[in-house]
Amino acid sequence: MNKAMLTTLVGLALSGSAVSLAADVQDTVYDFGEAITTASRMAEKKIDVPADTTVITAETIEKGNYSKVSDALKANNVPVVQKGFAAYPELNGDTRVLVMVNGRRMNWDHLVVSGASNAVNIDQIPMENVERIEVVKGPNSALYGERAVAGVINIITKEPEEGNKTTVRAEYGTWKARKASLITQGGDTNDRYMITYSKERQNNYNYKDANGNTHEFPNSYINRDMVTARYDHNYSDDRLSVDFSRSEKKDGYGISLKNPLAGISNYPTGKHHVIDASYGVTYTFGALTEGEGTFVRAYRNTEKTDSGYGNSPYSHDLAYDVVDGQKTWKLGNHTVVAGSSYSKEHIQEANAGVSFDKKAIVKSLFVEDKWDLGSGWALNYGTRFEDHDTFGGDWASHVGLNKKISDGTHVYLSWGQAVNNPTLKMLYANTKYWKGNPDLKQEKSHTTTLGIDSQVNDKLSVSASVYDSRLKNAQSWVNGYEVKGTDDYVPGYYINANREKRRGLNLSARYKIDDSWGVRAGYRYSKIEQDTGNGFSNWEDNREPNTYSFEVSYDKNRWSVSSLVQYVTGRSEKRYTDTSYVTWDMNVNYRLNEATKFYVKGFNLTNESYEIVPSATLGAYAMPERHFVIGMEHSF
Repeated sequence: MNKAMLTTLVGLALSGSAVSLAADVQDTVYDFGEAITTASRMAEKKIDVPADTTVITAETIEKGNYSKVSDALKANNVPVVQKGFAAYPELNGDTRVLVMVNGRRMNWDHLVVSGASNAVNIDQIPMENVERIEVVKGPNSALYGERAVAGVINIITKEPEEGNKTTVRAEYGTWKARKASLITQGGDTNDRYMITYSKERQNNYNYKDANGNTHEFPNSYINRDMVTARYDHNYSDDRLSVDFSRSEKKDGYGISLKNPLAGISNYPTGKHHVIDASYGVTYTFGALTEGEGTFVRAYRNTEKTDSGYGNSPYSHDLAYDVVDGQKTWKLGNHTVVAGSSYSKEHIQEANAGVSFDKKAIVKSLFVEDKWDLGSGWALNYGTRFEDHDTFGGDWASHVGLNKKISDGTHVYLSWGQAVNNPTLKMLYANTKYWKGNPDLKQEKSHTTTLGIDSQVNDKLSVSASVYDSRLKNAQSWVNGYEVKGTDDYVPGYYINANREKRRGLNLSARYKIDDSWGVRAGYRYSKIEQDTGNGFSNWEDNREPNTYSFEVSYDKNRWSVSSLVQYVTGRSEKRYTDTSYVTWDMNVNYRLNEATKFYVKGFNLTNESYEIVPSATLGAYAMPERHFVIGMEHSF
């Protein structure tokens, strides 16, 4: 990146003079009174959090009409990797992200997205049930354990409302995309319930190849059904919540293309049948008077898959059981949160006739303290001890210093450690194409972040952060290969590739032109280097070395319109069909009355030919060409 440009952008963000730079999310992300719980496991205002945070609020979600969680993240400048039937987040150029729902871990100690061992499919969570999404960049192992290397995404679901209300929603779009959903809820002061259901279908989508020709992406169709249910009962000041969710997908297995210029898939006859389910019960002490800071809970996540292609049948049965809890104390100038957890994960797999059956048990204790130092200064620090029955005990700690300069400005500096264990699949796989490596070591990292958020005036908000992350024992895949002249195949396996460095910055700002019009723009820079024994060199798979975004929004009376352009550049020509691409998305809302609204969404309006994921076959992970969705929502 041009150093003069970088210096200029940093200066503009820090001085608050950049009118054309914009926010990572909609208007309300710069409401510093917005409560955030994910960053420290306690309710804090954004201005008091010593971390790079983004909140996708209920208002933003309502106006965005997002069909999937991945759509909500992408529309609000949170990078998402789209790979066939799955989507997973990336923070600070890293997919080692912990995904949670109401603070409950959703990641698996197994491969659930082909070719991405750190990934979790965020689209298994029905968007109809989402109240807001909290994104915290930087390591969070001290609070949430392993996997939280690059950050945490916590999806907060809706609470049932008092009274009786039902909302229906219907969509239709390109490639015969159609979706219908229903939300019904009700109850009184002490007892409330909510049930959601959605059904989504779509035919194979089209894409443009590097020569500008249009092809159908074989076996890329969508067939999904999702249901959730929740019941709350209030006992004086306490609350008991029982919840359930189930997602069933029978999507096409068209993950990648064998020949993008001819529209030929690697998996033309594959199938993908996955059922995800989650069951939970939570008792929150003082929920109605003191918030969500003290609770005990138990939950179980399961995933069953019956998939495969050709002569390679595949199935797995995963179960994750957890009992955990935490207690919050107010002790003078200190707010302390402490807790513990016990989890057991059981993985059973059958791959082309080869069985795989392993378990992992993890026990942990943690403590977090927020110390109000006075004069606008606050110190957050904490540590966690986690005992894994394979790797033994590990400590992870963090510290964050926050300075509240005014009611609209704060500066923060944070440092934290993270641990990422090899998955059970990495350690013990035993198939024709994948051999486990039981000698794999844990990935361990530490990250430093410096940032500022400022509500400069009633029209302008700016944000800037820089980070530096160092990781050792990075896990890297070694490809398998066929032995020439025989039917033998030497399977691939994981190794520890020594060291990894990630550095970058995030700049954003928003300017409110008047009561109706606003603009926002942003810039992300990511530099990734790996050392496999011959010194550090740039990682050619880096998806987004430079990302620019610009959005214009209009909101008045019954109309709400947003138009977002994103430009990605600096990618390796060895790994991608082009070093850059530009996409343009648009969303138009018209609210007929308080109960009814209509909307139109357009995606990739530039009709760009691009891929998000690199491959040895350039263009193998081709993204959809220009497409549209129309929809309506009505409540009664």
